[in-house]
Amino acid sequence: MEYTELSAYDLPAGTVTSWTPRADAGRWQQDPRDLSPGHEAHLRDSEPGSWIGSVLRVPGPYEPEPLRRAIHAWMCRHEVLRTTVTRDSGQGWRRVTAPAEAVAVRDLVVGDLTAAQVTALLPSLLADVSPSAWPHCVLASVEPPGADHFVLAFGADHSVMDAYSQLLWFEEIVSLYDAARSGVADAELRALEVGSHVDFSAEDRKLAMTLAADGEPVRRWLDFLGPDTAFPRYGADGVTRPAADDAEASRPQASRSSWLATVDQTDDLSARSRARGASAQSGVLAAFAHAARQVHGLDRLRFVLPMHTRYAPQHAAAVGWYVGLCPVDLDLDGVDPVLRDVDSGQGGPARLVDGTALTATVERVHAAVLAGKPLVRYSFARIAELGGITDSPHFAVSYVDTRFVPGAERWSTWHARTLRSPAYGTDELYLWFLRTHDGLNVSTRYPDTPEAHSATDALIEELRGYFRAFGSDGVREAVA
Repeated sequence: MEYTELSAYDLPAGTVTSWTPRADAGRWQQDPRDLSPGHEAHLRDSEPGSWIGSVLRVPGPYEPEPLRRAIHAWMCRHEVLRTTVTRDSGQGWRRVTAPAEAVAVRDLVVGDLTAAQVTALLPSLLADVSPSAWPHCVLASVEPPGADHFVLAFGADHSVMDAYSQLLWFEEIVSLYDAARSGVADAELRALEVGSHVDFSAEDRKLAMTLAADGEPVRRWLDFLGPDTAFPRYGADGVTRPAADDAEASRPQASRSSWLATVDQTDDLSARSRARGASAQSGVLAAFAHAARQVHGLDRLRFVLPMHTRYAPQHAAAVGWYVGLCPVDLDLDGVDPVLRDVDSGQGGPARLVDGTALTATVERVHAAVLAGKPLVRYSFARIAELGGITDSPHFAVSYVDTRFVPGAERWSTWHARTLRSPAYGTDELYLWFLRTHDGLNVSTRYPDTPEAHSATDALIEELRGYFRAFGSDGVREAVA
């Protein structure tokens, strides 16, 4: 599993079909449930052409009618895919929702295209979504001639989709397609006891409106951002910086996906982290902090850690935007390096783990995340409004363990991949660590500048070197 742009996916030649939900104008119903503050902020701030999605090779022959029924069932199961917004008389936003029986899925055969034509076309098809115009999710299929599979992809606006929803889609759509091909009735296909993100949004707004400008959540975010209320950037000079002009602001960012560690290496670090009372997330973030320290001399890292807000069981399998922000202020001053160069006894040095330093590093990471975690449940959009914060994150690090998502063990066979649209500018560094059945992957996007390319290359190589010290039979720990 990797998280990349669609341009990095090996798309085949074949017959391209677009799949678009439709609903009669008269079937939309006024919905009294409020939008979340984050949804309203997204409507205000989102960039045109911004989307997220997923792509896979669906096993089995391509059959248009079962695929239509599978996509329709998916739309019916998840209410957030059948809701949108309209302007009210006061120029605010109001929600309208279509009942499941009012939705249909229409297909349009684009034509038989070469691989190059498919690669050029699909991003534009999937980018045809926006936060203010329904549908907020569209799909496209590619049927390669004579193949035993077909490619299926979707693009969605962030208002209805988060990273976990992207991952859930693989198993759900394949299972629905298989069931539709076997003749399962539509009513049975649509049946799924799952919570609605529309309900979650209304509750999120209720909680957000209990916040006060002088309350602890606002104060703690302002303390994290500092007197200029600006989000921190990555500390190395020249890696991220404000764009000098419009041309730099519109320059596409670089994107890459890199495998950092084997399953054994990742499991080893995870076990060591758990033995020290922390999680695998703390171990991976400790590895990143170590790499940044070694490469760029950073003893202090301040970044935003996106975390899920799927607290209620009914939302565990729901499609929607369940994400909050955790501010992390990690200070490693006074902590020894985790890896030591010692004499291997074979004519050269070896990098071994200093158990004491690893304990101290993991404990500090764990404490830093724990300190910020209570803020995740509170809408940052509302906090920004109360605190006068106009800046947005420039340095974000994410960690997701995908191994227990339904169907994860088959993702490699399906060539499954989560997708993001291109981003622009010179002032962001984002890293997404994915723990999978194949090991540990990191996806990055960063400014397309020589300085940022060099810094990212050095970070990735240092991280790989870090993990090479884990996962070996009989690995020794260096002693102080």
